[in-house]
Amino acid sequence: MEPLRSRKLLDHLITWSIAWFLGLIGAPILIAVVLAPFQPQTAGNPGGVTPVLLPVGLGLTYGALATLRDEYGIPPAWRPSVTQGFVIAWYGGWSAAIALGVLRNLIDGGPALVQKWLGGDIVFWFVLVGLPWILATLHDRRRRGAAGWVDFS
Repeated sequence: MEPLRSRKLLDHLITWSIAWFLGLIGAPILIAVVLAPFQPQTAGNPGGVTPVLLPVGLGLTYGALATLRDEYGIPPAWRPSVTQGFVIAWYGGWSAAIALGVLRNLIDGGPALVQKWLGGDIVFWFVLVGLPWILATLHDRRRRGAAGWVDFS
């Protein structure tokens, strides 16, 4: 167990500077992307905020929270990591962006518009989320040497 070092004023300033920087960029992105489907569309502004920003907003907000967690240890049970942040930002961000797109289609054109684009949304989700998840799982099984139905030898 390493000795507990005292926190200096400079440590707190750096921590809060990083957290504010990341949070002030990431949180507004999340809010704007989540609220975008509920905003009226006009001819000059067809889409408003693009959902492609959602993984970026999640990643930046996660970074802000992880920075504060690292400095102050609250909540004690959470152990942030780069891998965890990437998984939340990538898989959660793309899944939520696609779900928001489906919601936007439902608001704009009802079930008929959702039905028109649902197949493409499913393919898009599979390419960005499902396939990488499957490949990562297979790679992890191979790396750990886990017995299973996949044999790469």
